[in-house]
Amino acid sequence: MTTTEEQAILDRQVNDWTKELKWLASQIAAAKGIPSAILMITPRNEGYEGVVPELIAEDALQVHRDGWPVGFEVEILNRTA
Repeated sequence: MTTTEEQAILDRQVNDWTKELKWLASQIAAAKGIPSAILMITPRNEGYEGVVPELIAEDALQVHRDGWPVGFEVEILNRTA
């Protein structure tokens, strides 16, 4: 199997998983009974190799030393241990 074929398989799998996550996100939002923004954040810049999900989210949402904004519940679903 060539690298191109392997990448096509991985791309298809990621697409399928993303569809499943979107469905699941709509179910979670409906079950909470309040509007929710459920996000998947993927860094596009170099320098994020090995960075934990919590820090990626903080960078993307520009969270500063004061922590997450007051009035919002923020839950990282794939937290590090």
